[in-house]
Amino acid sequence: MKDRLINIKPFLSFFIFFILIKISLFDFSESLYAQVQWKNMSFVNPREKTVSFPFKFINNLVIIPVIINDSDTLHFILDTGLSTTIMTELSMGDTLSLIYSRQVKLKGLGEGEPVDAIHSYGNNFYISGIRGANQDLLILLQNVFNLSSIFGTRIHGLMGYNIFSNFIVEIDYQNKIIFFHNPEYYKPRRKRKRTITLPLTIHNTKPYLVGTIILADNTEVPVKLLLDTGASHALWLDQKSHPGLKFPEKVVDSYLGKGLSGDIYGKLGKIHGFRLGVSLFSSPIVAFPDSASVGNSSGLDDRNGSLGSEILRRFRVIIDYPNKIITLTPNNNFKSPFKLNRSGIDLEAPIPELPYYIISNIRKESPADRAGLKKGDELQYVNNKNVRLLTINDIYNIFQNKAGKKIKLTVTRGGFSLKVILYLEEFI
Repeated sequence: MKDRLINIKPFLSFFIFFILIKISLFDFSESLYAQVQWKNMSFVNPREKTVSFPFKFINNLVIIPVIINDSDTLHFILDTGLSTTIMTELSMGDTLSLIYSRQVKLKGLGEGEPVDAIHSYGNNFYISGIRGANQDLLILLQNVFNLSSIFGTRIHGLMGYNIFSNFIVEIDYQNKIIFFHNPEYYKPRRKRKRTITLPLTIHNTKPYLVGTIILADNTEVPVKLLLDTGASHALWLDQKSHPGLKFPEKVVDSYLGKGLSGDIYGKLGKIHGFRLGVSLFSSPIVAFPDSASVGNSSGLDDRNGSLGSEILRRFRVIIDYPNKIITLTPNNNFKSPFKLNRSGIDLEAPIPELPYYIISNIRKESPADRAGLKKGDELQYVNNKNVRLLTINDIYNIFQNKAGKKIKLTVTRGGFSLKVILYLEEFI
């Protein structure tokens, strides 16, 4: 198809549901990987050795500002698990000028069919002191994720390999600041007592490391994991990828989230422990996607699963693609409990940036289910506080309190106001 300049207008959207600890994983086809080229990104000021700026941190994900061509400031999730920058949605009023190359199909996790996208080349990216010319971009023609509604703030897409490959990227999760270092001038920080440095394997643009799963009988199973900053979970494991990866004693069937190719189902459970270098984590929450959801990604690159930001947020992380290493220094969140939504309620914000929240899903036999809450209920008050004063993150933080915590909710259903009381519950 002949190349031409087009303006991409907002896509039609529909709602999808995510559990709080899981965001989608992407595995694009090898044929597409072979077709895309990655160009260099560099500092606008060539004398700079480091560029840093604050980032938004929502649902364990790092969100950075990006300008593409002559666009307004867009917001992209920083995702090591992604090969090529992908635009997932635009909203009313957004216009983006692109060079239209061709239409392609993308396949990822989930039980559905591939989705249509535009592969555009020759784009200019600008990221707070960093620029990249002739950048490739994939634009989904269906808003399969609806990330803005899930997070309650504008999210336009995800960015991965093309920025990690050119810099040493340092993520200060505690202070929410990101640093991009020029590899030629970078001098490593003096290592602290508990700092660990691990080798990375970069395969088809994606980084992998090795950790250790500790089973209930203290058996240790080494696992190869995708390092995935674009996943908000702690760990997901492909139970069929290694004979030693057994389900924990207590697991629950669960809807795990949305992948590029559809819904992802599986089981949730707590394993005995996980070790990364000398860092040991007790009772981390693990997602076990079922074989239909994983599809052709099962065993891809001999991986056993992925390591997400629910673990990474406990460190100051330095990801060094040029030297194929990752350095992790524990921060004040290192010993914090693993996040778990103990209410059974999933929310969406139909109008991002506005404090208007609707219950998008109720887990069966959860406290919310027993309290009589239903999908579609409009949330009005949480513990007597008007939701207009709360972000979606604030509400989820309340739902992640300790088991037994009393939660008072007021919802609107069919024009009537309903007040319910529920008690948070440990379900795994």
